[in-house]
Amino acid sequence: MTPWPIARLTAEDLDAFHSASLKTAAREHLEACAQCRALVEQDRALLARLASLPTFEPSEGFSDRVMARVELPGRAPARRFAPQRVVLVATLLLALGASIGWSLLNRALLLAWVDSAAASLGRAIWMGVRIVATNLTEQGFLVSLRDALSSGGRVVLAAGVLLGAYGAALYGLRRLLAAPGSVPHAHG
Repeated sequence: MTPWPIARLTAEDLDAFHSASLKTAAREHLEACAQCRALVEQDRALLARLASLPTFEPSEGFSDRVMARVELPGRAPARRFAPQRVVLVATLLLALGASIGWSLLNRALLLAWVDSAAASLGRAIWMGVRIVATNLTEQGFLVSLRDALSSGGRVVLAAGVLLGAYGAALYGLRRLLAAPGSVPHAHG
């Protein structure tokens, strides 16, 4: 602590004074500084007034009333099932059991239905592929594309251009995803 008039007692010094653990330098400053002594006296008077205030206790059953309103995480409140819910759950369980029982007793019929559905789905997918392929082969751009790529040199050139464009796109994406500090022009 620096001597008067530069320093004043801090809040920590006042706490230390009241707990009788004030440092020697602060005690010497307190003896020499009238303003700080007045501050200590005001603080002592305030503490005395606070100590004389009556204490209030919560009313009987206060904590029980508060805890009754508190919802604790991870613990769901107990729910009572309404009779309609019990009937609904029982009906669903009975229907599920009946479905399992029927499936076990009519396994051959169930497998026939699955095979038929799988065959129909396979035919539908194959038909869709054929329709798309037919429509694409009838388009005019496909003929000009086939003519443009008719020689091996043109195919190699087109593959090179596509690979170059792909590499440029990857480089651009890398630059876009780089951290701002790692890009030289981003120091703005």
